Amino acid sequence: MNILRECLKKFWYNEQKYCNHPLDKTDEVLLLDTSVYKRIYRLSNNRSFIRLYHCICMHKLLFIMIVFVCIPIILYMFLLILSNSQAFIPIQFQQNHYRLLLVVAHPDDECLFFSPTLRVLQKQYHVNLSLLVFSRGNHIGLGHIRAMELYDSCKALNISKEHCISLDLPNIQDNPNVWWSEKQLIPMINEYINKWSIDILVSFDNKGISGHINHRAVAFAVRTLIKTNNNTIIKMSYELKSVSILRKYSSLFDFYLIFISFIPRFLRSLLSYVIPFNLISSPDLSCILLINTPNDYMISRNAFASHKSQYSWDRYIYLIASRYMFVNELIYINKNFS
Repeated sequence: MNILRECLKKFWYNEQKYCNHPLDKTDEVLLLDTSVYKRIYRLSNNRSFIRLYHCICMHKLLFIMIVFVCIPIILYMFLLILSNSQAFIPIQFQQNHYRLLLVVAHPDDECLFFSPTLRVLQKQYHVNLSLLVFSRGNHIGLGHIRAMELYDSCKALNISKEHCISLDLPNIQDNPNVWWSEKQLIPMINEYINKWSIDILVSFDNKGISGHINHRAVAFAVRTLIKTNNNTIIKMSYELKSVSILRKYSSLFDFYLIFISFIPRFLRSLLSYVIPFNLISSPDLSCILLINTPNDYMISRNAFASHKSQYSWDRYIYLIASRYMFVNELIYINKNFS
């Protein structure tokens, strides 16, 4: 312990000595000898920029840890706390026990993409969950196995077996080269909406997160259903926002961009603790932010572990690197969209 204390003292002394030590003529000559420092020196009217640059160069590892680990974790915790406020989720969720239907294309979509939605809405807002999967993922002949794995995943996500349905229709099979007709999908969606008295509909957006053609077909069917208003019992409909592949695999680092995009809502949320929310402005319900807690993240991983036939080395990377394991941004589907 004494050795550690002495090392810390020595490090602090050297740091203070370096940061407070003014540059003499010899230092300036050395700086001007290199083209990099010469450019920096010309850009700066004083020596503070040079000192800052030099400090970063001397402590690269510490700088990387702060920028890529510490700050993202702080932003994640900050957003996690604020995400429960009225500024981020409609007050209707807090006042009613809604019934939600998640419509996806394949088994494992529910935990790879939508786990924050399922976990947050069920645990915090007591939303009753139902899952409709349009295929059994039989592209390579594992349909029966994947259907059984889906039940285990639903159990981990606390979705009842009676409300966890995977269809096996001749014309709607897992195929990355075949577009599913909305004329076949919409009647099936309507059937389960009416059967389970669904209030909220959630699915992919038109990019399908991964761009899979089956994902996009399901999204188009859901949007067409909402646009044509074929089912009047649906109160709200949302689609999961797709992002670029760089953001998709940025894990917690994506919270930088999420934080920036939600700054106006942060300010309104903070003000709501002082001023009644309705006196500031009505909340923006066009986008809902749902964030998994660390415990919910582990539950989501356990849910995907049920899909043993899909567990490969790249899935390990996905479970750590994908933002969709941590956060969902749901975009409201306007009935008047073009």
